[in-house]
Amino acid sequence: MPDAEKIIRTCTLGGGILATVTDRTSHYFGGYYHVRIHVSADVPLAASAFADEAEYRDAVLRLGDSVSFRRILEKMAVPEGELNVVRQHLLASFDTNLLPYLQRADFADSYVRSEFRKALKSRAVFQRYRA
Repeated sequence: MPDAEKIIRTCTLGGGILATVTDRTSHYFGGYYHVRIHVSADVPLAASAFADEAEYRDAVLRLGDSVSFRRILEKMAVPEGELNVVRQHLLASFDTNLLPYLQRADFADSYVRSEFRKALKSRAVFQRYRA
């Protein structure tokens, strides 16, 4: 059973979107751990991200009002005595490599367009219940 999730911090991404960085480290086997840092954010769809209103409406039908951004930074088989060092290394890697991309002003629009292109390829359409 995984250990409890712990919020490490929140980050403001491009477009004012909040991302949560959580520690989901769990015991692996015999004093070794699976260190996992989970980054998540809900990215709302904005009409401005799409070519026109029809494309935006199609995106909302396929994706819903927002898309989930998720990344996991991890290292397996970490001895208990090295947990903090490995955790700090993963967080430093996040700060150096991923966070600058996420904080770009065009991140949200770019990400939802990318998810929309994937949805177009899958041909699946998300139909929301409308009362």
